[in-house]
Amino acid sequence: MINILTSTPLARAAQRLSSMLSTRISTWKSHGDKAGGVFKILMAIFCLAMGGIFLSAIFIESESMASGAASGEESMLSSLPGVIPLVFQGVAFCLALAGFLTSLWMSSKSSMIARRRIIVFALALAALAALSAWLPSDVISTREAILGKAPAGETPSILAYLGKLLLIASLILSVPVTSFVYFRLGLMDRYVIRNFLTPFLMCLFSFMSIWILANLMDDGDTLSVLPFSEVLLFYLTQMPFVILFSLPIAVLLSGLYAMSQMSRSNEFISMIGAGRSVLRILTPLFLLGLYISLIGLAFKYEWAPKSVGYRKAVLETAARESSAKAPAMPVRKSAPLWAKRGWMYVNAADRRCWFVGGIPLKLSDPMADVVITELNDEDQPVTMWIAKQAKWIWNASPPKWILSDVRIYRYGANHVPTLSSEKRLEITDWSDTPWKVLSSSQNPEHLGLPELQTYLLAHRNLDEKALAPFRTSRWNIIAEPLGCLALLLVAAPLGIVYSRRGVMSGVSGAIAVFAFMYVMRATMSALGNIDRVPPFLAAWSTNFIVVGIGIALLWFRAQNRDVPSLKAVFSRMIHKAN
Repeated sequence: MINILTSTPLARAAQRLSSMLSTRISTWKSHGDKAGGVFKILMAIFCLAMGGIFLSAIFIESESMASGAASGEESMLSSLPGVIPLVFQGVAFCLALAGFLTSLWMSSKSSMIARRRIIVFALALAALAALSAWLPSDVISTREAILGKAPAGETPSILAYLGKLLLIASLILSVPVTSFVYFRLGLMDRYVIRNFLTPFLMCLFSFMSIWILANLMDDGDTLSVLPFSEVLLFYLTQMPFVILFSLPIAVLLSGLYAMSQMSRSNEFISMIGAGRSVLRILTPLFLLGLYISLIGLAFKYEWAPKSVGYRKAVLETAARESSAKAPAMPVRKSAPLWAKRGWMYVNAADRRCWFVGGIPLKLSDPMADVVITELNDEDQPVTMWIAKQAKWIWNASPPKWILSDVRIYRYGANHVPTLSSEKRLEITDWSDTPWKVLSSSQNPEHLGLPELQTYLLAHRNLDEKALAPFRTSRWNIIAEPLGCLALLLVAAPLGIVYSRRGVMSGVSGAIAVFAFMYVMRATMSALGNIDRVPPFLAAWSTNFIVVGIGIALLWFRAQNRDVPSLKAVFSRMIHKAN
């Protein structure tokens, strides 16, 4: 029996794969190919991640199909939206496995050209795997928005959603492209980039770790009532915000450190002696800063704002769970996430008033503790519905509202109500949608660019003061990530020094510029939110000033002149004034 099992083609392929893995691992240990080993480990982790995503998708889809078959509502057409991402995730796992197997061909005996080709090809397969795992699932989940529809009743901005897909897809595919370009660069350019990337990655992971530890100390007691899986999901969803928050200071400190180290070891002077100008030496650094800004833009486009809103909703829900939980009461595995408590909406055309006690984080989810009142021409109540839950079914024909556990008060001519109760009530003649009722309750800082653009298009008739926070947030989504490039323009020339005193003055100057940027951005955003400053200037003026400072500092370094100190600048200004 054992001979029969081991003689199958699949078993023989598995044996060959295991023997190849053991051979490569032994070769790595004997020859000490650390860089190649790290790359293989990263590719193995990526392959395992794709395999985990594929297996979890199979499990979820099998449960969905089983429940649909039990209810008798499952059909081939309705199962297609779930099957298509599953197929592409299987393709993604195969591509990731091929990329990992490709990385195994790299050894210490391989030539430099062969190693570079293997790295680029493996990264290309990994990029295609990530694209296959993400793009079809995202398109299926937002297919209503792409088609101009949405479960909450809004009319989405199709260009904004397509822009998100294009931006993230371009960023994924840029990984093998940038590696190919990096290997094609000259020796000096690669050296400058390596000197920057090493402290940059250390700073980035350090600040991310510090943020997680600080958050655990601040909110650990609140999150302790949640299951471990939800806590883990909470911190995973916070990663876009944490990365975006850490990028500016990581870029600033890394630029200072890299340039100061090259200056102190006279490497910068050697590069200038080789015939390169200061601007030419720093060009790969600025291009890398632009690429980092584009990474920040991908996070800021939608993920980071939503993670902030998700964080506040989870903390509020956990706090309510913690305060309401009895000592012997088990914690619920999941609780509804509310973005806000208490909201009033008036439909003047239909003379209908809404009061929503619990506003869901996702507007298409059911509302909680809803009071709906219809008025007559004399503003007297005609009918009042008090429901525990209200859900809008957008894909019904026609769309309808479903009120659960509802009490109905009908007022007669003498204004005395008669009471009736319904466990479930369907209403099809209301023009209200969750978007109309709840869109104005949203915090613009918690919305991505697609949601902001949708809101501005739908409420273009509102006054400028009401739209100012949303317009300012829309410009901030693009301006804030590009602040990384602005800070690098300041850090690079300040890091080019030739003495220990110069290093300290450069660090203090960079920290002063960072503090100025942080305070001015917050101030200008606040002025833009109250319509005291145009939204474009509120978002971009800080970047313009910091870029101007960086260009001035770069000009001084390009002219081989010392950057004037603040004391010298103020003394000169006072002298001219006198």
